[in-house]
Amino acid sequence: MLELTVCKAGTGDFTSIQEAINQVRVHPLEPVTIYIKNGKYEEQIIVPDNKPDIRIVGESVNETVISGSLYAEMIDSENKKLGTFRTPVVSIHADNFYMENLTVENTAGYGNEIVQALALYISGDCMVFKNIRLLGNQDTLYSSRGRQYFFNCYIEGHVDFIFGSGTMVFDQCEIHSLRQGYITAASTPKEIKYGFLFFDCRLTGSADKNSVFLGRPWRPYAHTVFVRTWMGPHIKREGWDNWRNEDNEKTVRYAEYNSTGPGASDNERETWSSLLGEKEVEQLTMGEIFRGWNDWKPQ
Repeated sequence: MLELTVCKAGTGDFTSIQEAINQVRVHPLEPVTIYIKNGKYEEQIIVPDNKPDIRIVGESVNETVISGSLYAEMIDSENKKLGTFRTPVVSIHADNFYMENLTVENTAGYGNEIVQALALYISGDCMVFKNIRLLGNQDTLYSSRGRQYFFNCYIEGHVDFIFGSGTMVFDQCEIHSLRQGYITAASTPKEIKYGFLFFDCRLTGSADKNSVFLGRPWRPYAHTVFVRTWMGPHIKREGWDNWRNEDNEKTVRYAEYNSTGPGASDNERETWSSLLGEKEVEQLTMGEIFRGWNDWKPQ
């Protein structure tokens, strides 16, 4: 295994994370681990799709920080707005990727003059994120495709801050709403069985009581499930929003199982969402959601 070290103080192989990624050969012959020493790395990171099998490991989750501040309304050198998908601090398009023990933050802020500002954009398959913090506001985390597993992570935002069409499992994560809005905006394709699944997570927030929806459908067949999730008082009693389109109510796949906490509700949720039974939840194994899971699960 090739090992590289990034350190802002100059005691590693590189002072820039992107420089280390650039050094990795296309389709590497062996897995690559990039260790990042504590520090604030103000750079835009891209892992291209032709560089799979990379591990990025920070020294500590709170002190190893990748930071950026691009936002959708920002004007570029050609006098054009950046738009949503040019704003990510970190973009990872490669398969078999692993990230652990660091923070990715977009510090652009929020408001009509900012709107979307991504922290992390992912489009690879078989990706694992362990003990990371994703900080942003609108559109913090975007998955455009593939399968991704998040364990013991902290993700914050306020509008659609977990969104996209990938299959993502959040295991024992804290999902924090900064103010009123929507946690998820799935765009799961009709033919894809699983979208966003939250297991044993906590929905915390500084948002006002009864002001945050569990999700709204970015596309008609959005799939989002919360299993054994503690929900704070900021979660709205009705739970879900149809994104101003009643037709979405006929196609969305929204469900809960054994939600607890002041934001949980068995009898006030929208009638077009579901409460799963024990047998249905027993079928939601990692092997079922992620076919081939034993080949890429974290050790």
